[in-house]
Amino acid sequence: MSWFVSSAPLQSSSLRPDPIPWIQETYLASLEMQLLATVVLAVVVLLGFGAASRFQDVVRRRSGTQLAEASSVLFLGAVVVGGVYAFSVIWHVTFVLEYTLRTMAIDRWFAAQQLVTGAIVLTAYLAIRFVNRSIDKLSQTRAITRHQSEVAYHVSDVAIVALAAAMVLTLWGIDLTNIFIGAGAITAIVALTARETLTAMLAGFILLFSRPFHVGDWIEINETTGIVTDVTIFTTKIQTFDDKHVLVPNDEVTNSQLTNYSQNDQLRIAVDVGIDYDDDPEHARSVIVDAVEDLESIKNAPNPQVVGKRFDDSAIVLECRAWIADPTMRRKHDAQTDVMDAIVDAFDREGIEIPYPQRVHAARNDGFRIEERRARKGAVSPLED
Repeated sequence: MSWFVSSAPLQSSSLRPDPIPWIQETYLASLEMQLLATVVLAVVVLLGFGAASRFQDVVRRRSGTQLAEASSVLFLGAVVVGGVYAFSVIWHVTFVLEYTLRTMAIDRWFAAQQLVTGAIVLTAYLAIRFVNRSIDKLSQTRAITRHQSEVAYHVSDVAIVALAAAMVLTLWGIDLTNIFIGAGAITAIVALTARETLTAMLAGFILLFSRPFHVGDWIEINETTGIVTDVTIFTTKIQTFDDKHVLVPNDEVTNSQLTNYSQNDQLRIAVDVGIDYDDDPEHARSVIVDAVEDLESIKNAPNPQVVGKRFDDSAIVLECRAWIADPTMRRKHDAQTDVMDAIVDAFDREGIEIPYPQRVHAARNDGFRIEERRARKGAVSPLED
């Protein structure tokens, strides 16, 4: 009885404005009416949950997923708070809510800390969304690659979250010195135990931002030649021309000689051809140029060139140089085949011979001296003389 008496003053509070006591005395005085009102309240709350789902769908179609989820949470929170308050009114227990609120009473400094913390968290969330959208726009304009955008997402998000966390911890009076010391010790341990992994990761950042090649480029690293299919923080994936998938560590890529055949959008091919020493090299060069300059697989600019390369054992070797556009291994092979076929056809028409390897033995002075020793049956061997 003393508990109800002490709690009576709580009932005449701001949670029971003028209409509420009259409603309680008029319509909620009996147990039957309270039960009926509770059932009606439960139905209303369930309908509110269903309305929240439809409301979320409408907002999602108009404003996007994130705003729809935030609006749905606020709507459900309002339904729950309203349901709890209505239940306390039905059963005349609003003093319980008043007692709970008084228990949760906080001073101004604590409230200010909470408000500033919420503002920091909200600002960090908005900053992350702004930075990510900016990265998406840069990726759409191809100012950065997809892999660079993924790395930029993670780096920017981690940096913003770390800055916000440091500000919140400082606001609540937590000393960051011990945290930094612990983080430094952990970093040193990780650096010693995973040195190769960290080296590959740093090399991955260098590749992603220096961009010596892109996905789809034809590159050569040491003895590996193929098309780049993926670039991660740790490895570069290359598909070779015999359909092998090779994972090359990024530190090996940065420490090795790299050739990018797709960098200049053109590639020079070279085809060697030999002519007989009796043929005219100048005429042969002009025949080769006329034969290959009109090929569809060869670029007109720069023009094909033919230069003398060396004196071989049985031929004068000429080198035909031509350029192809948008270099790939298939275009290179097709262009080489077209050049060789064109040269063979042109030499046949002009009567220029491509000699086979051969050797010519020439006598010096008195010619060859051949000593023949005949062994006859019954003759005395020279060893027996």
